[in-house]
Amino acid sequence: MPQKPHVIVLGAGASGLSLAWRLATNGVEVDVLESSDIVGGLAGTVRQDGYCLDFGPHSFFTEDDQILSAALNLFDPPIAPKPRTVKFCFRGNYLDYPLAPTNVLMQMGIVAGFRAAMSFLYSKMVPARSVVQDGEDETVEDWAINNFGRYLYNSFFKPYTEQFWKVSCRELSARSIPSHTRMSFLNTLKVLLRRRLSKVDPSLIEREKLPTYYPKTGFGEFMEKIAGELTAAGGKIHLGSRATKIEELEEGNVRVTFERGEQTHEMEGSYLVSTIPLDRLTQMLHPVVSDEVLTSADKLDYRAMVTLGLVTKRQDVLPCSYIYYLDRPYNRITEMNKFHPDTSPPGENLLLLEVCCLRGSAGWNATKEELFDMCAASLTSDRIITAGDVTRLLILKAPYAYPIYRKDYAGHLERLLGEVERRKNIETLGRTGEFMYMDSDKCMRRSFDFGDRLLRDFGIEPNAQPGMESV
Repeated sequence: MPQKPHVIVLGAGASGLSLAWRLATNGVEVDVLESSDIVGGLAGTVRQDGYCLDFGPHSFFTEDDQILSAALNLFDPPIAPKPRTVKFCFRGNYLDYPLAPTNVLMQMGIVAGFRAAMSFLYSKMVPARSVVQDGEDETVEDWAINNFGRYLYNSFFKPYTEQFWKVSCRELSARSIPSHTRMSFLNTLKVLLRRRLSKVDPSLIEREKLPTYYPKTGFGEFMEKIAGELTAAGGKIHLGSRATKIEELEEGNVRVTFERGEQTHEMEGSYLVSTIPLDRLTQMLHPVVSDEVLTSADKLDYRAMVTLGLVTKRQDVLPCSYIYYLDRPYNRITEMNKFHPDTSPPGENLLLLEVCCLRGSAGWNATKEELFDMCAASLTSDRIITAGDVTRLLILKAPYAYPIYRKDYAGHLERLLGEVERRKNIETLGRTGEFMYMDSDKCMRRSFDFGDRLLRDFGIEPNAQPGMESV
């Protein structure tokens, strides 16, 4: 009789939990190792004295009906949908988000708008010449100038991109720019026209306008519900368990050494799926990887994020749920009471400031008091909040928030994924595991599809789940 498959999953984020859920409900033995004390990863919620802090934060939205149904069926009573209200502060004006080039142009004024339009036309007649070396992508600088002109690049794309990524546009791959921003002026107009004339697959602009869903006490409730379904199906989640070594065994199994508290443990399974950062995974593999692979692991980096929480008794602070900013110490401000009033105690409100930084930088190493001092002047000048309105400070730090697509990342990524692929019964999955930026709904879909493929490899035909038919 063949051995029952046993899958070990590293990481209890959206990808790891969704995969484990899918496998466990189909009878597979699953153990999830998570280094932190909560589930959810970047999709989790940290709760302190009645305050609910998301990493971000997030709201759930998707054009995938199966994924939407699978997520919403977790809740009873159901979560009511809300419209998404987002703004971008550009030169003192609040623009609707997601941005379209025409939207930015109209807010620039007649003279600046004319210069931007002439620069755009010039870029179409005389494209900027760039030399792309072997193994490198087109840079953000080259892409933006060729598509929007040098004026709009210098006044908008360059400052915002470098504020967000903390890397020069000359060193970033054009893949760093979200797909909806990549559309040119003409494509933006075509999308708007096509939306009125016929039903088409949602573009990313349309996706941003989908209704959103948010639980009472933080986005992490989605992940906690999935974790509950997983354990009810027989799966196990080991919190505070940090993997340190991964060994391939002669009989084809995989052994994981992990630390929990001051003790070291071992676990053996027939398959391992890692959703942890790719560089950390390769450093744990045994037999050990080559120096060339380790060099590539060092070349792939993730942008960190610090979330600073400001507790206040002021209500209705922002004109929308959250606002993106340019030329500020923070990239985004969120008002949590507009997501749900239960995210803070009665009579109070919570503002979350997203501070972009690199690990080891001044922003990353700063205390919550130091960060607030960095942000206070901008908050006051923008008439958001004054220091006297803030009664308490909270802080969250995420060291692996976004994969950084440097212009030479592709070759290094291919080398690392190739190293994992040649290992028997070891695979990677998810945002940090595959070095692939994805929203939580995309993580769920990718994990379900991956799980179904794995089940079939095990000789198991996947069972249909409510709202999540087998694919």
